[in-house]
Amino acid sequence: MPGSLGTKLVRGVFRSWFGRSRAATEVDIVYTWVDGNDAEFQRTCRNYALASQPHAAVGEQRFRDSDELRFSLRSLESHVPWAGRVFLVTNGQVPRWLRRDHPRVRLVRHEEIFPDPSHLPTFNSAAIEAHLHRIPGISRYFLYLNDDFFFGRRISPRHYLTRDGRPRLWVDRWQLPFRYSSRDDLALQWFAYSRKLLTDALGRRRFASPAHGPILVDRDAFAEVVSQWSEEFARTSAFRFRVGRMAMPHVLYLHWLAARRGGELAVNSGKQYAFAMFQPPLSSVEAHFHSIRRSRPLCFCINDDWDGDAEVKDSRLRQFLESYFPQPSSFEVSEPDRREQAPLRARPRLDQRPNVAIS
Repeated sequence: MPGSLGTKLVRGVFRSWFGRSRAATEVDIVYTWVDGNDAEFQRTCRNYALASQPHAAVGEQRFRDSDELRFSLRSLESHVPWAGRVFLVTNGQVPRWLRRDHPRVRLVRHEEIFPDPSHLPTFNSAAIEAHLHRIPGISRYFLYLNDDFFFGRRISPRHYLTRDGRPRLWVDRWQLPFRYSSRDDLALQWFAYSRKLLTDALGRRRFASPAHGPILVDRDAFAEVVSQWSEEFARTSAFRFRVGRMAMPHVLYLHWLAARRGGELAVNSGKQYAFAMFQPPLSSVEAHFHSIRRSRPLCFCINDDWDGDAEVKDSRLRQFLESYFPQPSSFEVSEPDRREQAPLRARPRLDQRPNVAIS
């Protein structure tokens, strides 16, 4: 298909979906990011963890930064030409390599989207996710990504849009669990608790697990979900760390929208979204990388569960990502111009005891 004709068709798809306004045709991109390698962040995290929830999920690998965001942005620029602005939601940290003056980059502090400042600082990704629809100026429809998501090849707007103009919502084949106990893995508890909330609201039915990849969010529909489970969202927002009995915002959003016929569920075959866990043994990691190179899925995630030498993990992951995405993006500061960049806000003082009261 000639390039000009293809561009016209893509624009036509978005006009039919969003309306005629050119400003409304863009789909913004939202990333959540933290530099877990920063010593000040680590001290703050430990300080709050010891004061409030010593049993919570505070594993170092959950926050460790191996420059995944840099390569995710490379994949975005290479394979998602229809993307709009990039909103980077952080606790005030800024990647040293990021071009802060890039015309498409918007830096968003947690303080800008959390209505209750007593919930901050937070180390809970679900709490942050619960407020993404509050980002000032965000487009009606936006793609929400973790920083360890990568676009493996060119992706069309049709991947996220049905023929009748509704969001396409990707799920895996396995169903959300019915039961859980406090002894189960935290992720299992989150999914099972979200299923309970969905069953109470929508009746007993099949609820598939969301695919581990980018999600197209309808800002207004997400606000309806928040209103539907307002108390649960408030509880989740208040947890500084992830715990078992906690609502998962994207799970509730996905199935609420589908039940109201505002979106359509699509089953991931593995060709769309691929998932790799970076965990011992290293030979298993290499096998995952080989599979991704061979199959070139539309999107893939490399999740950090490496409890060994961090330098080994960083080195091997960088080798793989450099080989897959060798071309620097326009979002990166060139090496000769790289310099220290001030944080977006003052960090919390560590000589003050955290004022934490979480039920």
